[in-house]
Amino acid sequence: MSLFSPLALTVPRIAYCVIHQRQPDVPQDNYIKILTELTRQAGTRSKEATERIRSWREEQATEAVRAAPADVGKKVRSFLEQVSPVPAVEAGLELATTDITFADGRLQQLAGAGREYLASLGFRTASGEAPVHYSSLIFTGSWNYDFIEHVVRDEMGIYEYPHLNHIEQLGRVIFFTQNQVFAVGDPLESQPGEWQPAIFFAKGKPPYDEFRAGLRRAIEAATKAAGLRAASVWQRKLGMGNIFEWELRFRCAADPDQFARALDTIAETGGPVAERVATRGRLLLYQRID
Repeated sequence: MSLFSPLALTVPRIAYCVIHQRQPDVPQDNYIKILTELTRQAGTRSKEATERIRSWREEQATEAVRAAPADVGKKVRSFLEQVSPVPAVEAGLELATTDITFADGRLQQLAGAGREYLASLGFRTASGEAPVHYSSLIFTGSWNYDFIEHVVRDEMGIYEYPHLNHIEQLGRVIFFTQNQVFAVGDPLESQPGEWQPAIFFAKGKPPYDEFRAGLRRAIEAATKAAGLRAASVWQRKLGMGNIFEWELRFRCAADPDQFARALDTIAETGGPVAERVATRGRLLLYQRID
């Protein structure tokens, strides 16, 4: 149950995403050091803020039901937790592109389209250029936007270390927000050295319900056939960013053959979805750095 239950809406898991690249004269090691410290502090400050809100809510609930039987207080607290969860950041991801040259075939074609896509967004993509980073904060429910803005802007301070330092090092940067449509396995876990490829793509003409259903069938089949660790599909929130509407993320071994098997399965089983993902998609190959 949630506040949106009367509308038959599910409160979505949301990813607030930033794709960014350091300026050419900033050393990569220094950029990562500042970035990871920024992420660490954001996590610490958000947990502290969450606990302050939780403590305040408990005090208010205790006062409101002071004269009521114990079972009433328990029901009130349970109801509050369901319809108005305490704001919190559930997880964060820090990824960076890795420079891999694929053999001729589907992966090479999609990776080439991915480089062109990054270039169209204003990022430097020539050989030897700085990696393109993908930072993401994960939370459930859009009321967390105000919470995250407060933590990052007010609790941490834009003009203090490490936030100011990171801003000074930034080159090109874009922001966008997505809803998780579905996931197979845990998309937020990671294992050392694994790949986390992302394929951006457009839906085309099929109706949304038909497209989502076909995509789910294809991804479930691909995950099983290739032995992927996880796969998830994300849809850009309406008006929240200037990127392709759809993103498919994988977790897999650093093995081109395994990844190619997954995409071949999508091509064979995806119907109208297949061309959009496995032929016309834009592939960015990431690895975690946090």
